[in-house]
Amino acid sequence: MSFDTLAPFYRTLEKVTAGGLMQRCRTAYLAEVADCRRALLLGEGPGRFLVELLRAHPHLEVTCVERSPRMIQQALREMRRRGLDPASITFESVDALRWSPPRARFDLVVTHFFLDCFRRDELERLVATVAAGATPDARWLLADFRVPENGWRRWRAKMVLALLYAFFRFATGLSAARLTPADALLERAGFRLAGRRLVNFDLIHSDHWQRQT
Repeated sequence: MSFDTLAPFYRTLEKVTAGGLMQRCRTAYLAEVADCRRALLLGEGPGRFLVELLRAHPHLEVTCVERSPRMIQQALREMRRRGLDPASITFESVDALRWSPPRARFDLVVTHFFLDCFRRDELERLVATVAAGATPDARWLLADFRVPENGWRRWRAKMVLALLYAFFRFATGLSAARLTPADALLERAGFRLAGRRLVNFDLIHSDHWQRQT
């Protein structure tokens, strides 16, 4: 899986297909993490959330794990454009499935539109690995797609997701062919849902998870 080919066009693609909706979902719970000190961002992409996170909480130490070197270049360019110092961020150009965090280091984990990229077996490994790097009181912010329980919204979501997975499997070599909800895996890792917002006819959710000490 590689998003290198999409990196130069990703922001435009997102703007054309979703307007500012996905960015609003990313930033929905920014105010809830003001007391965090060390953040881990996985699959950040071109840096739109990273910029807003640093503008809201400039004291944060941020580690960004992003496999695509071109996405990292886009993020660096976005930071400089907004007057932020890229030297304050640790970028790790590595596959998240092959990366191991320092144990119990991060009190904030962020996975926006990232967990949907993995098969169930991959997602189980990823959440367990990342959770081992989270502190006992860590927060986990995520925005992602979902399938509503029933009715026309469920059928609409299934059609939208089928198109999205077909496109990204062709364009990036995405391993997943369908969406695997992460709720049960986060709960198994000791996190509890503290807040959830649904948008776009319940197709997308923004979550704030809190680990219980």
